[in-house]
Amino acid sequence: MNRRRIQCATLLALLLCFLPASSMAQRRDPLNEKEVDQMREAADWPDKRLELMVKFARDRMAAIEQLQTGAKNAKDRPMQIHDLLEDFTALLDEIGDNVEMYASHKADMRKGLTLLIEANSEWQLKLRRLKEQSPPEELEQFSFVLSNAADAVGDTAGDTRKELQEQNELAKQKKLTKIYSERPN
Repeated sequence: MNRRRIQCATLLALLLCFLPASSMAQRRDPLNEKEVDQMREAADWPDKRLELMVKFARDRMAAIEQLQTGAKNAKDRPMQIHDLLEDFTALLDEIGDNVEMYASHKADMRKGLTLLIEANSEWQLKLRRLKEQSPPEELEQFSFVLSNAADAVGDTAGDTRKELQEQNELAKQKKLTKIYSERPN
């Protein structure tokens, strides 16, 4: 009996060791090489970087809409929508990380934040429409990631509005830097 417990515990430990590796292997970068290069080039300009990320997220949303209006019998359409929603959500997470980083260094990103607020309203509407207009058998295949995307948009909207208020206060006090690399240490 004791030997069986040890075997079970060993097996469980091995499974737990390999679980993170397998989940990491499934994660893919939501950006293609060209988009990554554009992000690198815009690293010093927070507004430009946010503008690019909003564009990339809009591109994913446009691809979802295109799939949604395409052939209704496409077998892999729900999985494609699923993957695009995952990419979209990953981009929103990346946007949040960038906003936090630039905010911590008092980098001026008011234009980018304003653009992001507008985009969040647009995305909320499009995600709601996706949920309402998707056939139930397809929706079932991506409802979880759709819910995650909707939550991410809501979180991003609130965080962005708050950050824009803080940025406006800092701008009044002339404490914002336009170019990230020229920030005071």
